[in-house]
Amino acid sequence: MAVISPPAWLQAGSYPARTDRLSAITSQLWYSGFAIDESTPLRPRQGVRPSYQGYQLKVRAAGTPNMTVIVSAGMGFIDNHDINGYGTYTVVNDADVTLNVAAAGGAGQYRKDSVCISVYDAETAGAVNSAVLEIIQGPYASSAGATVRGTLPPNSIVLADLAIAPSQTSVAAGGITDVRNFTASLGGIAPIPSTIAPGHPHPGQMWYEADLDRFRYGDSTGTVKSLLPEWQTYTPTWTAATTNPTLGSGTLVGRYAMVGKTCKVKIELATASNTGFGSGQYSWALPFTASAAGTGTSVGAGHGITAGNARWPIQALVTAAGSTVAVYSPIGSGDCRLTVLGSAQGMGSVAWATGQTMRLAFDYEVA
Repeated sequence: MAVISPPAWLQAGSYPARTDRLSAITSQLWYSGFAIDESTPLRPRQGVRPSYQGYQLKVRAAGTPNMTVIVSAGMGFIDNHDINGYGTYTVVNDADVTLNVAAAGGAGQYRKDSVCISVYDAETAGAVNSAVLEIIQGPYASSAGATVRGTLPPNSIVLADLAIAPSQTSVAAGGITDVRNFTASLGGIAPIPSTIAPGHPHPGQMWYEADLDRFRYGDSTGTVKSLLPEWQTYTPTWTAATTNPTLGSGTLVGRYAMVGKTCKVKIELATASNTGFGSGQYSWALPFTASAAGTGTSVGAGHGITAGNARWPIQALVTAAGSTVAVYSPIGSGDCRLTVLGSAQGMGSVAWATGQTMRLAFDYEVA
């Protein structure tokens, strides 16, 4: 292929519907969000137009469940997958449509049927020119967990999957799985379930993961990041300069949240009767390597708690190596890094023992 000429809407020009589809629809939709389309740059992210309550082309059970399902009115965008670069179709359903589900199989026969809205274009395949709502019956399997979809039309959007069990006589709401993809125009923010979010978004592409109530975007490398900080868990490995501690049945929990290059961290350690405390100065691993420019300064605080609930203050300090955080006494002189909880200068000596807890909260600059 080469430059498509004449371009759309050229005065006195004559061109196929494909050119209108590419210029008026495809060019205005999101970039592709699926791996299968990475090698086909003219394809956009197809899907259903989002709406406030999510009713666009929604599949639901009949009022009194039977072997039918109802597809709500709505609009979708389907790209031509017969031939790359043939543009995107706008499909519209302007009222509820009832579709018949094929009778269930006998004993030991399970299947997964798929409700689709499809486009058939004789210009690129076959002899039919049509847009249809249809149910693609899946092959039978010996268990519900082994079912797979049937062969889907190449130019289609799957709206829902239907779980069909042996001798089933109705499709209730619990047997309908909503699998709609949603799309938006370039620059728009589409509501998308986190399970089908783009894996390699273009820089600045943003979407809202409604199931997790969070905004995500693609950075300059195509990596997915969160617009607002989210707390994540990690394991802050506990080491010592001479002999490493062993946690035993104690607990060591780390959580972090990223805001740009600022990482906020919380660490909580609770010892148990079989915790081994090792020897030498202690360190706890960071979730990400710290920037050299941000090391060597006090970046947070915390406290230690004895089994008797006595408390003393401590400070967190990211080491020059940039991969760990150490604990120091906020008082005293000289090297006041802890080797046993409470042993630094000016704090007295409180040896590690069962039932003690350490809590830290700090932030640092990520490399």
